[in-house]
Amino acid sequence: MILGYFRRRRVCADAVLQDAHFDAQLRKAADIAITRARRMLSERMPTLPLQEQGYDRERVDVDDVIGVAHEHFGLVAIPQERAAAILRARYELRTGALDLDTDAYDYER
Repeated sequence: MILGYFRRRRVCADAVLQDAHFDAQLRKAADIAITRARRMLSERMPTLPLQEQGYDRERVDVDDVIGVAHEHFGLVAIPQERAAAILRARYELRTGALDLDTDAYDYER
């Protein structure tokens, strides 16, 4: 009886750690996707006239985050809502609204 309690507790703790690790990987994937979009924008900036530079924007999508997570971490079954929630958080933290657009807000519940 006592061994069963400890076994269930360990299984629960392992699940919590796995979820935390999965979220950490998704946060890193979102950061990489945001950085890629900003680099693409900065490469395009010198070729634009000065008047258009303030209006030119790049886009980072939920599919970009899922693609980066698959490419870098080998994740395959990623719920779009979860990836969108993480992208929204990282987008707001990294002030993406200044120069990036996203579809992460389309997935809000």
